[in-house]
Amino acid sequence: SRIAEKVILIHRRDQLRATQVYHAQLMRTPNIEFRWNSTVSEFISDGKVTGVKIKDVNKPLIVNNGVSEICIKDNGYEWFEVYPDNENYAITIMFDEKLNLIEWYFDIAKEVGIENSIPYEDDLYLDMIITPDGQKLVLDEDELIDAFNRGEIMQSDVDLAYKTLKQLKIKYVNNFKYLVKLTNKFCEMFESKTKVK
Repeated sequence: SRIAEKVILIHRRDQLRATQVYHAQLMRTPNIEFRWNSTVSEFISDGKVTGVKIKDVNKPLIVNNGVSEICIKDNGYEWFEVYPDNENYAITIMFDEKLNLIEWYFDIAKEVGIENSIPYEDDLYLDMIITPDGQKLVLDEDELIDAFNRGEIMQSDVDLAYKTLKQLKIKYVNNFKYLVKLTNKFCEMFESKTKVK
């Protein structure tokens, strides 16, 4: 976690077995994100787009997207992460075990790039979801404002987050067919059976 912008720790149980001192330290590390009760069955990458097939989930991950509770991770689910060139966001495209689209999740970032063939993002807290029917949901606006009030980010970062949110609406929400076409292109690239209709 000292050399990476963000570390995603995928663990097959719902807790770590390490000595509590180490466990507590990991949990407090801000750039470590835990994905509990999961194993990766396959990892695919071309540097800018990565795909993960999930298996052996002990407990499904149910989240509230601001409208309803949905399951975003369980056995057989597939996630594709996209890191567009020269943009301030990354997209996670989530499919369930029946290959139905769950959502497009947009992480708005200060910077997105690739270092040593590994994509990264410098998260700016503000997120957006587009549902399978094209509805836009904005998340974590409170986290963006809290980070600004704590002095973790500057006004220019807040402005960038909102500017990027506006651009995402124009590019994907207002042009939903383009998002569907782009998603299907990624699925074909990884020879996935998933497809958005």
